[in-house]
Amino acid sequence: MMLKTLAKAAAIALATSALAGPLAAQDRKMGYTAIDLTNPYFIALTDGMKQRADELGIALTIHDGKSDPASQVSAIENFIVQQMDAILVSPIDPRALEPLVDQVKMNSIPMISVAQGVPGSDAFLGLDEREYGLSIGRIAGQYIVDNMGGQAEVAILTYPELAPVILRGEGIRDGILEIAPEAKVVAEQSAATPETGAAAIEAIMQAHPNVRVVAGINDAGVLGAYEALAGMGVPTEEFALFGLDATPEALARMRDGGMYKATVDIAPVEAGKSAIDLAIRVIESGPVADMIVQDMVPVTAETLSAN
Repeated sequence: MMLKTLAKAAAIALATSALAGPLAAQDRKMGYTAIDLTNPYFIALTDGMKQRADELGIALTIHDGKSDPASQVSAIENFIVQQMDAILVSPIDPRALEPLVDQVKMNSIPMISVAQGVPGSDAFLGLDEREYGLSIGRIAGQYIVDNMGGQAEVAILTYPELAPVILRGEGIRDGILEIAPEAKVVAEQSAATPETGAAAIEAIMQAHPNVRVVAGINDAGVLGAYEALAGMGVPTEEFALFGLDATPEALARMRDGGMYKATVDIAPVEAGKSAIDLAIRVIESGPVADMIVQDMVPVTAETLSAN
């Protein structure tokens, strides 16, 4: 990951780590349930959590929600039985977890929301979802203006199954049209994994063969679209793809040149470390009212080559 990006991301940790130290964390145990560990973002986020937990001597249990809200409910119930010192959760469906919040609190266990929020949790490390979408949408819009005469048919890979991410998809669309008002968003389809991204772009290209710009709510779905397009025999030099999360796979594609034009880095490894620090802060000092906001750093082929 770029040095400048990591320097910015370190500010997250500074905001949450003042009360976290090896002695304070010794012998603690925490549980984290992720949305889906096939998603590169959550893999990296979990890696950061593990690194920080190891540094502090915390026993960390990781649960893969596999995009199944019922699985997360069961995991949190198990964490309660195990009397975890803190429960961290990236919710698949925040509404499904709301009934558990009181139960967690009755057992005097802090609940920390990560990436997406659960109403009533004791702290939230996350994003302004609309701003996150706008950040890549504006980059895509500027690309359309600079390289396509301001006109292009656009497909957006969304994920309405996860309520907070709806705002991210809306931000992508609004950002594109803010900068390139003559562009046309002709398709919006759910895709958050490489497999669904590939399937989505195949369907989109059949219905809208003139699509030349694809923007998505994460890199994972857009990478699937990338691979599918590369195998379709289409003129890939005419295409521009834009994702979010700055996963290593997306950065590699950008370094190769070609279709993948930009992404936005939110430094998931550093965010994972910060989530553990935030949990310790809540254990030590109580709930944190204001959301701790992750940095968002645009990444293009030009910025990659400059670092």
